[in-house]
Amino acid sequence: MSVVAIDPWAMLPEGLPVGLPKGLGLPEATQERLSGLRLLLAEKYPAAERKPGGILPTGLAPVDAVEGGLRRAALTELSGGSGAGALFIHAMLRAVSREKCLAALVDAARSFEPEGCAPSALTRLLVVLCEDAAQAVKAVDLLLRDGNLSLVLLDLQSAPLREIRRIHAGAWHRLQRLVEQTSSALVVLTPQPMVEGARVRIALNAQWTLSAQRRWRQDLAAEMSARVFPRHCAALGGAPGGAEWQTREESVSA
Repeated sequence: MSVVAIDPWAMLPEGLPVGLPKGLGLPEATQERLSGLRLLLAEKYPAAERKPGGILPTGLAPVDAVEGGLRRAALTELSGGSGAGALFIHAMLRAVSREKCLAALVDAARSFEPEGCAPSALTRLLVVLCEDAAQAVKAVDLLLRDGNLSLVLLDLQSAPLREIRRIHAGAWHRLQRLVEQTSSALVVLTPQPMVEGARVRIALNAQWTLSAQRRWRQDLAAEMSARVFPRHCAALGGAPGGAEWQTREESVSA
C-alpha cells in the first residue's frame, strides 16, 4: 500500500493571502497561530516537486532529429512492426550503456531475446516477464514509483490486440501522471497507435528481405524511417483521441 500526500493549500488559486480568511470570526491571535502552523508544516513536509525533464538520446537519427531523443518525464508510444520494435529496444540498450544509466524492460509476451546485446547493457537492465498485457501495465506502475530508472520500456507488440484493447484509458493516464514525477523516459511499444494520453507518438517503418537475417542490427536500424508526432501535432491514422492533436506534422526519414 502506498500513501499519497495531498496539499490542499496547493489547490487554492494563486494570490490568496497566507493567513486564514478574516471572515471566519476567529480571534486575530488564533489566525496568526494557525498561519504560522501552516508555514511550519509546509517547511517540514514540503509538497513533492516535479523532477526536471530533459531528453534521453536514442542514437537513432530519425528519432533524435525532431526533439533530440526521448522525452523524460513523459509517456511515448512507439508503433510499428515487431522487427522494428526489436531493433529499437536493442538501440535503447546501446543508449543505456552509453549513458551509463539504469533501465527496465517489461515484456508482456516473453519475446525478448538478449542474444547479441552488449554485456555492459544487460548488467544495467531489469527484465520483467509477464503473463499478459494487464500484468505488464501493473509492473510498469510499480517500476515508475522507484525513481532510479532512466528508461522504462513496455513491450506490447507481441501481445494479442484484444488484451491491449482491454486496458482502460485511465491506466495510461495514470502512468503518464506517475512518470511526470520522475526523470524517467517511458516508452510503450504497440503494434498500432492505441495508447491514450501519450505525449509523443513515434511510427517506425522498415522493409527487409530474408537476407536481413545475415546483417548487423545496427545497419538495419540505420535503414529504418520514423515519423515523430509530439503533442499538439497531427495524430496517426486511427489513433484514439486524435482531436487533441493539431494538424502540424513532424516527419523525418533516415
